[in-house]
Amino acid sequence: MKKNRFTLKNKLSFILGGSGLIGRSVSLEFVRAGSDICIIDNNKKSSMELLEELKEINPNSSFAYLDCSKMNSLASNFENLLKQFSAPDIFINCSYPRTKNWAKSSFRDITLESYRKNIDIHLNSYSWTAKRVADEMVKNRIKGSIVMTSSIYGSKAQDLSMYEDTNLEENMPYPVIKSGIIHLSKQMATYYGKFGIRVNTVSPGGVEGPIAGKSIKQDSLFKRRYISKTPLKRMTRPDDIANAMIFLASNASSYITGNDIRVDGGISIV
Repeated sequence: MKKNRFTLKNKLSFILGGSGLIGRSVSLEFVRAGSDICIIDNNKKSSMELLEELKEINPNSSFAYLDCSKMNSLASNFENLLKQFSAPDIFINCSYPRTKNWAKSSFRDITLESYRKNIDIHLNSYSWTAKRVADEMVKNRIKGSIVMTSSIYGSKAQDLSMYEDTNLEENMPYPVIKSGIIHLSKQMATYYGKFGIRVNTVSPGGVEGPIAGKSIKQDSLFKRRYISKTPLKRMTRPDDIANAMIFLASNASSYITGNDIRVDGGISIV
């Protein structure tokens, strides 16, 4: 009988942003796939609520606090976290660090300070945490997998027609950040490949759920337009992303590195 190459049994996974919109589904699906996980997040309340649910499936689930928006202390805080736990087999980053004025990031409204700060805390926190986890994998001779969350807007322009007459706008730093994450993973894949470490990204399309940085739900007109242009006629669900990440984390993708998997229902090809 062939082994289940999609299993994550006997693996330790760090899920950064593990209680967020995408991270919650990733955490649940990884535990169901057999992984021990550590939720790493800055939202203690939602993380502890999720942890109770995870422990019913796997008692070895745990939580560690980390705020990726605090760049001055990120390096030292992440070092402390790495010392607290053994080096992971899998590192997933689906965090969404941003400033409080993230909602005002259109070309019309954004300031240079906001632009620079959002790129710093998002792209650079992704870069540094991935690099340090990879280093720990090398140190402990772990042939691990690193998967980071990008976006289809890391490789294509935002379709501005979808935003007309809605409560949504284009976002100037977002595609810069997300394209940076894609190319970071490619560069890391070339460097860490000799150690047996794989690095990939998952790029979702429009995800069903609340808008980051706003206390409102997605605009109904935007959703109708988005769905009408998507070949599979629905928006991306968080569990769609989680399933792609399980594939990239598992031995089923043992010869895949430096790749970006689009989970977008086909909207990026039309």
